[in-house]
Parts: sequence; structure tokens; C-alpha cells
Amino acid sequence: MKTLRQERQWSQEQLAQLSGLNVRTIQRFEKGEGVGLETLKSLAAVFEITTEELLESINGDVPNNAEQSFETEESHEKKQAIEKVKSIKYFYALTGFLIGIFLLFMLPNYNGGENLGSLIVVFLSFAAIIGCHALSVFLPFGNEWESKKVSEIIDKQKANKKYGLKVKVNLKS
Repeated sequence: MKTLRQERQWSQEQLAQLSGLNVRTIQRFEKGEGVGLETLKSLAAVFEITTEELLESINGDVPNNAEQSFETEESHEKKQAIEKVKSIKYFYALTGFLIGIFLLFMLPNYNGGENLGSLIVVFLSFAAIIGCHALSVFLPFGNEWESKKVSEIIDKQKANKKYGLKVKVNLKS
């Protein structure tokens, strides 16, 4: 990859900025340390080649253990995906269990509104447990969301610089 970068006369800092990666990630990759699939995709996009072409072109630049490091990183990503699926499965099981408890044990004790207050408290407690667990499982504001927002802000700043505009970036969306 160092050869590809030098052919374009880019510094590591320039490549990092263009790819949206950290300079340290570029340095590690050029030393032959393993990187993730998303990193490879980002670099391939910057060089306007496929990830396969990127891997082929860097085989001469990096030590032989780089491909093994990539495979190790890929297997690590697979393990993370399996863990994510298991946590989602656990979430659905917990949700079903809590709904079942509520329906089987709490609703028969309604007694014409006499126990309505306690039913509402139990229902809201179960809803809070399910909601908090959903946030931890589905991570609506996780790394993907953060990366997307950073990319959007950088793109807007580049467009503003290109056209000489001074427009504030909207961080609320």
C-alpha cells in the first residue's frame, strides 16, 4: 500500500484524511499489521480499486504475515457478529419472558381496577428493562452512526472550503 500511496505522492496524513482513517491505522497497515474489512474498503475506495486488488497490490509491500493478520481480523469480526446475534436472540427471549409474566400473572389480578396502579408500575418497569436492554443490544448511536456523522461533517466542510462558504454544520440530524 505504501507504493500505491507514494505513486500518488500522498503523505500518510493525506491518505488518512482522504480515507477517513487515523494516521496510526495507516502506519500499522504499512508495517504489515492486521486491519479490518472496513479499513480495507475505505482504502480501496480512496485508491479507486477493489479490496481484492488492494490486497493483491500490497502483497509485495508487506511481510507475509499481513494476510494472516487480515484473516485473523476477519475471524475476529465473525466472532463479533456471532456475539451480536446471540445478544439479539437473548433480547427477544427476555422480552418474550417479561411479556409472558405480565400476561400470565399480572392481568388475571386486575380485579376490576383495584390493582391498576401496581399493574401500571410493573408494566412500566418491564418496559424500562426492555428499552434499556434494546439500547445496549441495538446500539442506535454506536460506532456506525458516529462514523457516518463524522463523514457527513467532513464532506460538508470540504464542500464549504471548495466553494468558499462559511456555513455552520447542522449536528442535530
